[in-house]
Amino acid sequence: MKIEKDYLASGDNHPGVSYCQGPLIQYVSSVHLTEVGTPVLDAAAVAREAERLEGEIWPELREFSAPTASYISSARISVNTEDAIRAYLVYMEDSGAAEGYLTVRARKLRYFARHYPGLPLSPEPIRAYLRQFKTADVPTRQDQWKALASLYKFAAGEYGLPNPMLAVVKPRFRKKSGQRLSRDQARQFIAAIDKDLEWALVTCYFGLRFRRIEAERLRVGDIKEDYLIIQGKERTEELPLLPIFRDNLLKLASHHGAGDRLFSAKAETLAYHIGRVFKRAEITDARGSPHTLRNTAGALWSTFGGDWTSNRQLLRHSAKTMTDHYAPLTIDELRVKDERHNPMLNLMRELGLAPAVPEFEPVYKNTTGVFVSTTDPAQLLPELLDQLAALGDKAREISHALGGNGHRAGELAELIKIIKGGDNHIV
Repeated sequence: MKIEKDYLASGDNHPGVSYCQGPLIQYVSSVHLTEVGTPVLDAAAVAREAERLEGEIWPELREFSAPTASYISSARISVNTEDAIRAYLVYMEDSGAAEGYLTVRARKLRYFARHYPGLPLSPEPIRAYLRQFKTADVPTRQDQWKALASLYKFAAGEYGLPNPMLAVVKPRFRKKSGQRLSRDQARQFIAAIDKDLEWALVTCYFGLRFRRIEAERLRVGDIKEDYLIIQGKERTEELPLLPIFRDNLLKLASHHGAGDRLFSAKAETLAYHIGRVFKRAEITDARGSPHTLRNTAGALWSTFGGDWTSNRQLLRHSAKTMTDHYAPLTIDELRVKDERHNPMLNLMRELGLAPAVPEFEPVYKNTTGVFVSTTDPAQLLPELLDQLAALGDKAREISHALGGNGHRAGELAELIKIIKGGDNHIV
């Protein structure tokens, strides 16, 4: 049997060929493997021959990776760049990538396709392509690198192609610290909001921490009773939605269907409206952009008592610590924290524009006769006693009443009564 090199080098996708067999097929073509017989051009024969050789040749090829790469590149594989991009985008959509993410990624890759109609399989053309993005614009160069790295990773698995991006160094740049407002400036900014449109936009960018393009993608039907669906940077996500923020958004929803966009303008126009509020508030030492509001929300979260884990989840950053991976907060837990710690909401409370922090019900009931809430000393003092040495004898009494693994209900109830009554001799 003879396997024709031209057929193997045509770039057709061979059904039944595994990823590890792809290089074998190219090896077969490059060394002109032949057996007595007439040419066989069907893909099934190619796959069978590669499978037969897999056990015989592949261990040897793995020891000589450089020669293998040269065999593959010599096979004159040709894949149309636009076809590869279309297949990649379908794959990403099926994997759950957000619509907006796919739109941005497609724009970057099709710009590459205009430069290279045939998908380059060596690193040199890719390096030359990336060099056109100037050093001062390194973030854009890195974004292009990420798009190409993802495309070639897909193509390597889909078509059995070599991945030249493994030899293209990822562009690096030092990130600048994001601009943000101080607490006083943020309060001043909120006080300058004048129109329903501005309230809705500030709610998106400051209250809900949207990225700039995400507000443009928001549809009326994405606004649910107590949560919101957002077309995020890379995927569709959910965010808790507090009642006052929901009201701010729905003021713009009249005469709109569920499938209509909440904001009819593009992201650039929405950013212009945010800039007008900055000017009205006379804030000139920070860039008047939506992302400044997002940065401010993240920075001020801790000043209102919020924790880092919930802050990261609400900002929807992709980086995770091991703790985040094993113990993410549920959307209901995030809503409770958001109700207490949301910077925009708390600044509105300070300005008298929102109700006070609600009193939450105790998380469980007990039958000991002792009132237990989230501020009960039985909950707090085990970890705080070391910091309360100034309480002297009373601290020791409380520690005794807690009783190590449990607490003595009668003694603790009496101590709580004294504490609630403001007993002067313990402070």
